[in-house]
Amino acid sequence: MAERVTIKAAPRAVLGKKVRQLRRQGRLPGNVYGRGIESRAVDIDAREFGRAVKSAGLRAMIELDVEGEAVPRYVILRGITRSGGTGDPIHIDFFQVDPNTPIQANVPLRLQGEAPAVRDLAGTLLPGIDVVSVRCLPLAIPDSIVVDLTGLKSFNVSLTVGDIVPLPGVEILTDPAIVIATVNPPRIRGGVRAD
Repeated sequence: MAERVTIKAAPRAVLGKKVRQLRRQGRLPGNVYGRGIESRAVDIDAREFGRAVKSAGLRAMIELDVEGEAVPRYVILRGITRSGGTGDPIHIDFFQVDPNTPIQANVPLRLQGEAPAVRDLAGTLLPGIDVVSVRCLPLAIPDSIVVDLTGLKSFNVSLTVGDIVPLPGVEILTDPAIVIATVNPPRIRGGVRAD
């Protein structure tokens, strides 16, 4: 399952252009929204957010502990606005989820093992997609799905999404015919293999 982190947040009364003051104080403005709930303006410690994203990743389930609220909100990161498009975060959007209602999420694939067609036949591994779409309960979102490459024993074999054995409670939504990995034979020049 995806790692879950807790981030403390405060209700935000500062709106509009005045949020620059928050940023100067090391606070990051954001909004929490979701189906059937009223949008809530919050701010969080920018360093704490940076550490949380660095340790758990952008796809992590977050327990947002909003000051003054009795129970934490389960949220996922839905958007980050960055300074200049690629700089430090200047605004974040959280999507609140119901832990008992399945959601759709993208999960990265992690290729593992050595393909015999690469090791023994000098082929070249050609990765296809690196993310699949899944449907599961929010707290059961895997941080990655392992794909075993040891089944690639020849050049006419491909691993597809349909070859993935999903974890219990996780439904893979990506088309099962899509190729995850295959092996190309070595190129031969003038009757001699080019290594």
